[in-house]
Amino acid sequence: MPESLISTLADVLAADETVLGVWLAGSRGRGDDDQYSDVDLWVVSTDVDAFLATWPERCASAVEVVLTKRVGFAPVFAHVTPQWLRFDISVSDPSSVPGRGSAGLKPLLDRADLHAQLSGDAPDLMPDPRRVAELTGEFIRVLGLLPMILHRGDYVLAASGSNLLRQYLIQLMTEDIAVPDRGGAGRRYALLPRQVLENLPPIAATRESALAVHLACASAFEPLARRLCGPSFPEALWTAMTAHLTREGIPLA
Repeated sequence: MPESLISTLADVLAADETVLGVWLAGSRGRGDDDQYSDVDLWVVSTDVDAFLATWPERCASAVEVVLTKRVGFAPVFAHVTPQWLRFDISVSDPSSVPGRGSAGLKPLLDRADLHAQLSGDAPDLMPDPRRVAELTGEFIRVLGLLPMILHRGDYVLAASGSNLLRQYLIQLMTEDIAVPDRGGAGRRYALLPRQVLENLPPIAATRESALAVHLACASAFEPLARRLCGPSFPEALWTAMTAHLTREGIPLA
């Protein structure tokens, strides 16, 4: 079934004259897919805006889907079929080709010999300073809300805060994965320090759980954030937050 889907999508994309190349990417491009893997296609178009505007209609004309969703503002569409086959289409312009590695990419269409322009070995991904700074600031802000939530006894909200801090921790850990391709959620999770995450206390709508999860996430987050931020670590914000928690009887140490 995925092979038939891939063939159909390749034919639809080949009918678009602006499309210069199509590659099978992700786990299927790398060859480490399993029965639950989605299909990832990378498309190079000479007119990205036009492609994004017309793709949902063109896709629906050839593939039965129950979901077609653009992923935020990124040039990426996520799809789901009635058989729950998942496929993603990402598109970029030809200028992005020379800077991308060929590892994990299988060409399905190559009208302009673009595959030869790909570099053989892609460099390891490095942390995005803006992303690291954003995650760090938000983690500290949310952690500083703990006394208010506990005082009000809103433990459902506390559980939501615990989950949010856990997600920020995972996202920061993801920035620290130095590989050429971090892949999808399943591949990224396999690359994370799983023991740290699996040892986090369970999240429940109780005071005890809120305290345990918030403090455990902080213990794991701070040293990693300091290392990734370097001199730009928001020391004043961290100091203000920890002093606030201490005054409220919740010391981090």
